[in-house]
Amino acid sequence: MKKKVLILGSTGSIGNNTCSVIREFDKDFEIVGLSTNSKIDILKNQIKEFNPKKIHISSESALNDLKNDLKEKKIIYEGNITEFVRDIEFDILVNALTGYAGFLPTIEAIKKGKTIALANKETLVVGGDIINDFVKKYNASLIPIDSEHSAIFQILRHFKDAPISKVIITASGGPFLKTKKEELKNVTVEMALKHPTWNMGGKITIDSATMMNKGFEVIEAHHLFNLDYEKIETIIHPQSLIHSMVEFVDGEIYAQIGKNDMRLPIQHALTYPEIINTPFEKLKLHEHSEINFYKMDFDKFVMLKLAYECGKKGGLYPCVLNAANEICVYSFLEKKIGFTDIFDIVQKICDREINIPLTIENIIKTDKEIREETLHEVELLQ
Repeated sequence: MKKKVLILGSTGSIGNNTCSVIREFDKDFEIVGLSTNSKIDILKNQIKEFNPKKIHISSESALNDLKNDLKEKKIIYEGNITEFVRDIEFDILVNALTGYAGFLPTIEAIKKGKTIALANKETLVVGGDIINDFVKKYNASLIPIDSEHSAIFQILRHFKDAPISKVIITASGGPFLKTKKEELKNVTVEMALKHPTWNMGGKITIDSATMMNKGFEVIEAHHLFNLDYEKIETIIHPQSLIHSMVEFVDGEIYAQIGKNDMRLPIQHALTYPEIINTPFEKLKLHEHSEINFYKMDFDKFVMLKLAYECGKKGGLYPCVLNAANEICVYSFLEKKIGFTDIFDIVQKICDREINIPLTIENIIKTDKEIREETLHEVELLQ
């Protein structure tokens, strides 16, 4: 019987790649639901090809446009995206949403005891402790899609219960690996969007340029693999061929290496625990003459340092970090603030005492308040 797949964020990079994987494995999977924010042209093509039972569109204007074009209006789900997850039947949720928007839909899928193929790292950043408690309570499964976490996940499945010394998460260094710290203030939006190894959406590309994306991955790894932050190392690896490594207590380091193709970790997440022959191109090692590693520069990549600090503090600090960062990144993309203004504003917002307990209600409230406060900080610079 085919497994039913619900894709949130189907028109983005991960969503499109998921559709590509399912296209190759159409005997094993069927898409029962798709969602987008506003890219209805891509969504219409996906509807035509995969014939989902329901679709969800977050943007009201895009929704109205699609209603005018779509003959089968009955497939449009009118509630919010969390209700969409609640009301549709599926086996696997692929959460490819960007940012905080992915948090509540993940919780809804967990409550249904489903498998969540998780590309939305913010789910674990803002509420990882709550997510892990719910996964146990409702007997759900979290399978990472991020190439770095998929790499660690794959290595650990072969070394069950072996004592770990640390995990090593690789980072390409982004477009500013060789840029001096003092020159970052001159970075433009166009410069920041030119990632050297990955083709991603705008928000995550800017996060990669600031190294905040790697910071989120550190927090995500802490929750996924139950690791102290002292056991999570980040290292520069410009070629992005080794996606992560695990060092065991005997000093042996095992690395997962593969092409820079997100379809591979997506295939692994969808077919887990089986390992199935891939139709996608495999890595040809002879085409790569060198593999380099460099020590992480925390003095230049201050956002990564801040992510470690907020992760160690725990509680609502990562939620504050994420909310402030989201507002600043979109403000930068809209050219309202400069590149290094992101660093300054997020640091300022995170520099506070937080004694509120970590609950879903407090996450929702804190996220809203921090976004408003950050928007005010952005306006002060205009």
